[in-house]
Amino acid sequence: MRDQLLAACGPEFTGLRDRALVAVGFDTLCRRSELVALRAEDLQPNHFGTASLLIRRAKNDPDGAGRIAHLTPSGLDALRRWMEVADLDHGPLFRTVYRSVALSRHMNPFAVTRILKKLAAAAGMDADTVASISGHSLRVGAAQQLTINGVQPLPIMRAGGWRSTNVVARYVENVDLNVWG
Repeated sequence: MRDQLLAACGPEFTGLRDRALVAVGFDTLCRRSELVALRAEDLQPNHFGTASLLIRRAKNDPDGAGRIAHLTPSGLDALRRWMEVADLDHGPLFRTVYRSVALSRHMNPFAVTRILKKLAAAAGMDADTVASISGHSLRVGAAQQLTINGVQPLPIMRAGGWRSTNVVARYVENVDLNVWG
């Protein structure tokens, strides 16, 4: 589904923001509230040759210890392109766009759901699929893709900031691994 959403992003200003939002959301397994709270200052080069983002606070992180999330090369490319055209070097990464101007405030978390549904419809997904998409869909989809790729539960827990294997198990319970064949 991620690839379909990315393909539905246009080359215009808002499309570049949406491409970065989808790519970063999938790479980092962020909740929508975490995604819209990201700041340009949270982006740091890492030892993988790409970059990492500091997720400052999460639902299950009341003390604000944060976690580090890694970007893929394609996710970093999408983010850098958005930051370049929006002229972002500090402040919120994902911003409300008004008339091709990135306003200097964080997006509302509910905007993530609207964007994902808009992209899904533009990608030609059926109405039931579009209706089922939520702000959590990137997080769920990324956990499922990691499972399909053979990643074990503990690294998935670390990547998504989960503290319980039971939660990860619920996210990936519907993955068809075709174990028999």
